[in-house]
Amino acid sequence: MNQSKPLSLSLKMMRPHPTRQPHPIYRPFYLYKKGLCIYIGAKPEGPPAVEKVQSVFVSMKWNEVFCNTFKALKPQTSDIRRQVDFILPSMPMVEACRADDFDFFEPFIAAGKLTIEQMHRAARRYYLGKSKSGKAIFWMIDDMFQPLDAHIGSTWISSLLKVREPLLDSWQVQHCLFGLHLVNHGDCPNDSSAAKIRGTVPCDSPGSSRAELPLSIVESEASAVVLSELFPESIWLAYATTSHLLPDLFAPLEGQTVTIYPRTDPTQSTFLFFEDLVDQTLRLYDLDLHVDTTLEDHATEDQKERCIDILDFIKEPLFDPNSAIIPLE
Repeated sequence: MNQSKPLSLSLKMMRPHPTRQPHPIYRPFYLYKKGLCIYIGAKPEGPPAVEKVQSVFVSMKWNEVFCNTFKALKPQTSDIRRQVDFILPSMPMVEACRADDFDFFEPFIAAGKLTIEQMHRAARRYYLGKSKSGKAIFWMIDDMFQPLDAHIGSTWISSLLKVREPLLDSWQVQHCLFGLHLVNHGDCPNDSSAAKIRGTVPCDSPGSSRAELPLSIVESEASAVVLSELFPESIWLAYATTSHLLPDLFAPLEGQTVTIYPRTDPTQSTFLFFEDLVDQTLRLYDLDLHVDTTLEDHATEDQKERCIDILDFIKEPLFDPNSAIIPLE
């Protein structure tokens, strides 16, 4: 039986003969210096380069090798970090597109019902952003402050990222309720650092926490943002679309009092959909969940034909100086 030779002997046999050209697979490798980096590779051609490599090899210690290598990598760290952060939704991506001026606030500001400061505060609260084309970006940030996706017009940022990066084809996108990050945490502070947000006291409610307020859910993210200033006695969330609505989406809301304000329609199909969804959810999770009937009880046939939401419904009395805002029960 042939026994393998000792490692030292094997290495010795791999050394090329001093007067013979070595076989390519036995060609020796050396440490050589280029700038601040230390590389492992074949010995450079030419006597001057050989002498320089040998002197570097002799004088460099291992701690110096690693030290100089990390020094060379340090300037590239921020660029690499940026590339990683912008592959999938992340807080750096959210911060990069932050904005606080939005068209859907303008009618309310012009009518004197809201102020510019309230618009800015609501934008900070929901981490709103803008695309290069000026479209509002509504981020879905979960209760652990992890951005999952974002709604931009009629598309999702996850779809755009998959087009840009083919490796994301197998990415299983998860959604949450828009505004979920406010549940149990309250409003965001003025500080833009997400690491300082967890568990802080709301920036617009000194000494108290909005986490104790009841939750209200609408379809449109823009409606939720505006309603958060019109009716601050509730935390406003949005489901954006019914296509991703499942009972599991309400799991983070356990123990909360939740009211859903669905968009109305002539056939009551949306209202009946949510009635069924509430029944399924209550079998799985412990929360006080019900569907509001304001639109079904008070909306006109014309309003139902236009499939208005609760914000549309209160606009008329809101802009009529002789009318009071309709209370939401």
